[in-house]
Amino acid sequence: MKCVISSLLAIIFFAPCTLAQNNVQFSDIKAGMHDRWVEREALRVANMRATNLHWLAEYKRATIISHKWRIVTLGDEIVCRVIHIELYCEKPGERCEMADFTFKQKYHGDGYINKLTFVDAGQFIHIECE
Repeated sequence: MKCVISSLLAIIFFAPCTLAQNNVQFSDIKAGMHDRWVEREALRVANMRATNLHWLAEYKRATIISHKWRIVTLGDEIVCRVIHIELYCEKPGERCEMADFTFKQKYHGDGYINKLTFVDAGQFIHIECE
C-alpha cells in the first residue's frame, strides 16, 4: 500500500513539470545581452556541427542568456571567454527543440579571434514550434 501511495504522489508532483515542459516557447526566453554577430555565429557553428554529425536538425534562432562573457584565465594570462546561448532547432516531422549551448572565443595576443567554438550543449527540450 505504501508503494502505491508513493507512486501516486510522485505522479501528482512530477506530472505538472512534464506538462509545463510541453508549453515552453522559445520566444519566452529572456536575453541576458544582445550581440547579433555572436548569435549568427552560434547558429552557423551549430548548423555546421549538425551537418557534420548527420543530425536532421536546423538551428534557426539564438538568444544569448549570459549577462556577460565569463573570462577564462591561466595564471595572469587570458585564455578565452565563454558565453551561454539558447538555440532553437527544427527537425523533420514538425518537431522543435531548444537547448543551452556553451561557446568560447579564444584570446590571441591583443584581442579575441573572430570565431566562436562549440564547447558543450545541455539537454534538449521538446517545445512548441514557432
